[in-house]
Amino acid sequence: MRCLISFALGLLALEVALALEPVFTSAQFMCPEVSSEEERSCINQCSTSAECGLDTVCCPSICGGSCKTPIRIGIPKAGQCPWNPLHMIPAKPCPEQSECSSDSDCEGIMKCCNIKCAMKCLIPEAEESFY
Repeated sequence: MRCLISFALGLLALEVALALEPVFTSAQFMCPEVSSEEERSCINQCSTSAECGLDTVCCPSICGGSCKTPIRIGIPKAGQCPWNPLHMIPAKPCPEQSECSSDSDCEGIMKCCNIKCAMKCLIPEAEESFY
């Protein structure tokens, strides 16, 4: 009976540990470039991401693999930005401040769009179909 309880507690602990581990998908993150320091010395060697610490993944290096913090990459969201009649380079500094640089900076379905002279998060329009 004690063995069964110990097994159940072990599974519960494993489930909690897995729930706390961040999930990186290759579509959202990529490994950073190899630095000149890493080219000279083989540090944080790994063969799988399971060997790396929290918030790091095993990235290819000249040593085989090294644990690194992945870089977040922007994935374009569905839809298109509303038409901007002033989509041009302004002749003077923009009085407005940009609130985003890519779609991933915007919440939910909102896209990062060029409005007047700044980038803003807006609800996208449906993409037009030319069929």
